[in-house]
Formats: sequence, structure tokens, C-alpha cells
Amino acid sequence: MNEQDHVVFGSLLHDIGKFFQRAETLGAHYQDEDIKQRYCQTDSQGGWVGSHVLNTLSFCERLAAQLPILNPPISESPPEHWVDLAAHHHRPVTDNNAYLAKLVQAADAFASAEREQGEFQHQGIHQKTRLEALLGRVTLKNAVNPANYFLPLAELALTEAAIYPKSAEAWGMHAEQKDGKSVWLAQADTLSRDYKKMAVAFLQELDAFPQYGQTSPQALRAISRTLLALMEKYLSQVPAATNVLRPDISLYDHLRITAAIAEGLYRYHADKHNLASIDFNDLGTKKWLLVCGDFSGIQNFIYKITSKGAAKGLRGRSLFMQLLCDAAAEQILRTLGLYPSARIYSSGGKFYLLIAKTQQTALTSEVERINQALLSEFRGELTLSIGMAELKADDFKEGEMGKHWQAANDDLQKKRQRPFVSQIDQDADFFMPEDLHTAGACQVCDRDDASAGIHEETGPDNGGLFRICKQCKGLRDIGRELVDAQYLFWVWGADRVTVRKNKPSYLHRILLPGTDCTLYFLAEPPLFAPDIALYDCHLESLNKLAAPNGNQYGYSTGFRFVGKWDTAKESGEFEFNGFADHAIGIKRLGVLRMDVDNLGELFIRGLQFKQPQGGVQTMGSLSRVATLSRQLHLFFAGYLSVLADAFPRCQIIYAGGDDVFILGSWDELPDLAHKIRTEFRRYCADNPHFTISGGIALATGKYPISKTAATAGEAESQAKHLLRGNQPKKDALSFLGTAIGWEHFDEAKQLRDDICKLTEDTNSNAIIDRLRQVVIATDELNAQMPKPTTAILYWNKWRWRLIYNLKRMSQRDSEIEQDLKALQTKLLTIPPENEQGILDWLQMPVRWAEFLMRKER
Repeated sequence: MNEQDHVVFGSLLHDIGKFFQRAETLGAHYQDEDIKQRYCQTDSQGGWVGSHVLNTLSFCERLAAQLPILNPPISESPPEHWVDLAAHHHRPVTDNNAYLAKLVQAADAFASAEREQGEFQHQGIHQKTRLEALLGRVTLKNAVNPANYFLPLAELALTEAAIYPKSAEAWGMHAEQKDGKSVWLAQADTLSRDYKKMAVAFLQELDAFPQYGQTSPQALRAISRTLLALMEKYLSQVPAATNVLRPDISLYDHLRITAAIAEGLYRYHADKHNLASIDFNDLGTKKWLLVCGDFSGIQNFIYKITSKGAAKGLRGRSLFMQLLCDAAAEQILRTLGLYPSARIYSSGGKFYLLIAKTQQTALTSEVERINQALLSEFRGELTLSIGMAELKADDFKEGEMGKHWQAANDDLQKKRQRPFVSQIDQDADFFMPEDLHTAGACQVCDRDDASAGIHEETGPDNGGLFRICKQCKGLRDIGRELVDAQYLFWVWGADRVTVRKNKPSYLHRILLPGTDCTLYFLAEPPLFAPDIALYDCHLESLNKLAAPNGNQYGYSTGFRFVGKWDTAKESGEFEFNGFADHAIGIKRLGVLRMDVDNLGELFIRGLQFKQPQGGVQTMGSLSRVATLSRQLHLFFAGYLSVLADAFPRCQIIYAGGDDVFILGSWDELPDLAHKIRTEFRRYCADNPHFTISGGIALATGKYPISKTAATAGEAESQAKHLLRGNQPKKDALSFLGTAIGWEHFDEAKQLRDDICKLTEDTNSNAIIDRLRQVVIATDELNAQMPKPTTAILYWNKWRWRLIYNLKRMSQRDSEIEQDLKALQTKLLTIPPENEQGILDWLQMPVRWAEFLMRKER
């Protein structure tokens, strides 16, 4: 182990003792006065302070004993051992030669500077404090969300009980006071039993760690990767600090961010050759880079598929982009020699890294190399762009990170304007036309160059022979094999040859362009000869938070949430036509696209919190931004699959980051969209600042899915531009050409049911025709007057015609008279100003009812 390894492990585990202290576990060192004297501080009364370091020491000693490569002989290790670095982070360092200890202490201080001021002590506070729901604290425009919501103290699981926050009242919490003000919400009873249960499970899984026979950089990174997965599972909902006003940062996020800061700080000074002589507490020198990576062309790449392409091929394309994004981020870290903890976030085709400023040239060179490979493979369809923002230590404190997050994104947008600029400069034949393939164009993506590898095979639904290129076939096979895959096995570097020679059983295998990675889709964990070492491999369980499997090969283990194609559903074997054929009413498939409203603004300006002394303070730290990203990804990539189980004729094509793409029979999609919106609001602690909008497009099964996806995107945009009166407010759905605020969805659905009932009771479409006349009349009025007043809109000639027509209908059929009167009251009621009235969305339930009642052969 070299100095960098010791720094990363020491910083990654420095506060893990808090978890075990609260669980009253691993406390043997509390009886050793010499140990306490060495690692703990004392307060003004002579009491021990920061005693959780004793639990940290016990855990680290246990880990080092279990994995001997973490405890190398003194002759093969720097003077400062990672175990001491982790346990020594609170006690001031007086030895001038102990520069690694000073570095880890500085990194911890920078990462902890994000905490809101107002620390205080209280008897048993560490066992009575829950993690506050950060999603519930986000606000915009200096508004304040008054509710206090807290997360369950539980390991991660895709269940409501494990991940949904509850109000302080629901948890039975009460207010404690400081300086005469209620500032802290505490449990009446200790949480030690819950902590104990989690700690025992954590240590049991730790005992099942992969085995390592020899040390290497790959082995050390594999250990860190498995540790990070274990920590995410058990520490994501454990507060990092309990003696603060608002404990909204998890121990998992604090530890990984501290490790990223420490590693970047070490690499910066190692490159400057001044580790032993520098003051690490310098706040003004820019030493880090926040790197934002993003793939351009994702939408066109995913949706560039005709009706000839299999529906699972669409799922394969979207999953491939997620995998390529993660692989590119990992490839950059490997090239820069950094640990996995340097990846702050990765989802939705975008990733964030924290690296040393001195690594900028190497970063740029590696991205250019990746883009050259992408150009060769995808002919310019996909490109990786990066944006950067320089950081100094002072930027990690409260409130400073939002503007740098924005700066990195702004720099990214500039780079995206000039894709492949270096490749164009270096290749004189860049724009030369390519030879055409003699077989003709691929009937999935229309690619027709000679290198496309086009061949003929039987089409979906046994639709005869059709032409498909090797790339489309590979992407389609990803979607097909994902159905049965339970694991992804990432194989890097030289291990690719070893794995290939040993021929593991796999469902599918892909190469990830621009990386030295081969990815295997597996139904079972891989088996190899006993003497094989695979330290440069990583096994991910899909949608299961599986424990480490104790494998003797040394590959790391973790988990991944993906929205899989669910074969257990009615739609499990559907192609595009199947979704349309099984729809109720009109035979159409539907595409639903949704994403979170104002997300960029929420990240950059939403972390403004009300302070006890009055006023609002910006608190946008790196840990908070990372936590928001991770929690949103957990809902969309993980829990959304649980919600979708109740909708048998829908399949998730993509869900992750903050957006959703779902394919289904058109009639099921509105209810699924409403369910997503309702549950997302609850997941975000009923925070009114977290809203989500969506759009639904309908098409026949033979209509190009790319065009349907584009239409759904346009519908989503319509929803995001909805006005309530003159007030812009998103939080809406566009369906059947009409945008409606979610607050009126249930009302519209009830009106749809009323129309269907009247149609069935009268065995006539007369009510649909009469209401369509109202829609036409109001549309004409809106066309004549861009913004007619509510009075003009509601006191127009359609009103008297409707009253007359409904009266005639009731005279012909007295049994529906009361239903018609109720309908008339709904339609004639004038809404308040700055609210969406029924005339603004009447077209939706009318067409909805019409389409449901339509019979097609």
C-alpha cells in the first residue's frame, strides 16, 4: 500500500465508528485508558470527546485482520497507517512528519464545513436523532417548507417502509430547546436497538467479503468498491452528525465525499512535490476540479429505431447508454489512478467526478481518446463532453457548491457546441463520404455504410426477413437478455483475457467502446478455477441489495437498480403491435415521458434553509447535491419498478436520474403517470417544490417509435409550459393534446367516467358530440383572443347552447336527468382567477371517453 491508498482508506472510514457507537457495538477500546489517551480529546471538564474514534479503531482493526493485504508489513508501508489515520482524525497532530494525518484531518474539516451552525450536546443525542429528509428541505424563491420529515433508520430496500420519509409527528418526535427556541427534534426513546440490528447485519456481510491472496492496486480498489456498496446499503439513512440543528447529511455521503476530497488533496500536493511542507488548511488555493461529463446525442441514439425494431431493442439502447456512462466515468478514474469514491454521481448519461487540478491535462487527453473510439463505433452519433469548475477548500463550506455545480455545467454546454473538434483537426478525411453496404440499409436504424455488418434475419412478430446491422442486433440482444439477467459482471484490463479463456456461462457479452471493459450479462454468479485472481472485476446484482458473496477470486460486489422488462406481466412478450392490440378502446400504444420540473434550479438555488435566528442561508454543499442526485436516482431507477408492477400492459424503457420513458397500452398510461406523480410527491416529503410533469403520445404499432417518442417529448414540453390563469406553473400532464394540472386529474378522470356512463346509458354518442361543440367554441374564442378573460370565456354563446342541448337530452330520457344536471353544474362553474378552469382541459376527458368507447376490429 502506498500513501495514496492509506489516505483513501483512512478518510473513507474515519467516522464509521459513529454507526457502531450508536449501536453499542465494537466498544472494547473504551476500557483502555492508553488507547483513549492516544486517540481521543478531552473537554474543559476532563471528559473524553469524540469517543466514536474508538469504535472506528475497532472496526478498522477488524477489517485489517480479515483482509491481510490492508495490513502490510512495516517495511512495505509508509510510516502512517490508514488505521491510525482513520482513528486519529480528531486529535491534533503535533508531529511535523505526520503529514498524512494532517491531510486527512483537513479533508474531514472541509467536508464537515457544510454543517449548519448551532452544534450542541444533549444526553443520548447520538441515539435519538434520525436523518432529516433533504428532499423535504429544498425550496425555491426563498419560500420555506415548514414540515419536518425524517427517514427510517433502516438499510436500503425497495419498499415504502424502508425509504419513504415520515413527519416528525408520525415518528413520535418532540422538540428540544436551545436558547429558548425549539431547534432539535428528538425521539422519545433511544434508537439503539435499530442501530444494533443494522450493525450486526453489516458485520455479518463484512464477514462475507471477497478474498485476496496478494496486494495490488486493483485489489485495493476492489475492496473499496465492495465497502462503498456495503456502506450505501447500511449508512445511507444514518445521520453523519447528530449534534447539529438539521441532520440532513448521511454518514455514507459524508464518508465518500471526505475520501474524494482527501484523495484529490493528496494527488495535488504529490504532483507539486510538497506534501511534507505544506499547510493543508489553506482555504484559498484552487486544488480540485469538479468535472461534469455528459453524452450528447442520447435521445436520437435511443429512439432511432423503426417499427421493424423489436420493442426490447428500445430497452437495450437505453440501458446501453447508462452502462456506457458508468464505464466512461470508471475509465477516466482508472486512467487518473483514482479510487471509485472520486465519482460523486453517475446517472442518466451524466456523471460528476472530483479530481486534483493537476490532473486536468491527463483528463482532457483521456476524454479525447474516448471520443475517438466513440467516433469510430457510432459515426458521430454519440460524443462525450466534459465541463470543469476549479475548487478551493473554502468552496466546500456551506452555500458555495451550487455556483460551482452551475459553472461546471456552463463549461460543459460550451464544449458541447464543438464536438469532435480535436478529431477534426487531426483527420483530414473526417468528412469524406463512406462506401455504401451492398445489402442495403439497416431497417432498424437506416445505417447503410459498408462497415455496418448488415445481414438479414426474421423480424419481430415473425414479420418476414428484414435487414439489421451488427450494432442494432447487439443493442436489441441487450434488451432481450436483460430479461433473464440477474447480474452484470464488469471485467476490466488484463482480466478480460483471463475471463475469456475460462469461458464462464453468460447470457450476453458486450464491449463498451472507449474503455478497456467487457461486460457480461449473467443468470448466476460466475465460477472459475480456484486459483484464478480477478481483482479487476466487479459483480453487480440487479434490483437486489445482495450481500458480498465471499468469492475466492477477489472480484468486488455491489448492486444496481434498473427498470427491467418484466416478462411476468401480460405485456412480457409484446412487440410494438402488442401494446396497441391489447389496448382498451382504440387500438393504440402509448409513450409516456416524465421528468422532474426545475431540477437544475433546485440543485443550484434550492438549498436555501431558514435559520433559527431568522433569515435564509444557502447551504448547497457537495454532499447535499450528491445526496439529492442519489435519492432521486433511487426513486426512478429503483422504486419506480415496484410502482409499475400494478400496470400489466406497461413496460419501463428507461428510468433513472430524474426522468422516465415508459411504453404501454395507451389506456393504462394516464393512471400510471398519476401514480408516479403521487408517490414521487410522498417520497419527497410532500414538498411542493418537487413537482414532475409528463406527456403521453399515442400511435399505431407500426408507426416509427422515434416519432412517437418525439411527440411525447413535445407533449411533455406542453405540460411544462402550462399556465394557471396568468401564472406559469408546471406540475402537469399533457394527454390527448391537452395539458392539465395534476390538481385536476382526478376531476378529469371522473368526468371521463361520467361521459362514458351517459354514452352507455343512452346508447348514443350525443353527449360526446355536445361537449365537442363546447371544446370547438372555446378553441375558436382562444384563437380570436390570445388571452380572453374568464368572464368572456364562460359567458359565451356555447353556454346557452349547452344548457339547451342538455335540457333536450334530459327530456328525451328522464333517467339521465340528474346526471346531466350534475354535468351542467361542473361545466358552467366559473373558476377562480389564476386557476385552470374546466374549459381549459375539457377536451381531454371528452376524447378520453370517446377513445375508450370506440370499438375497432
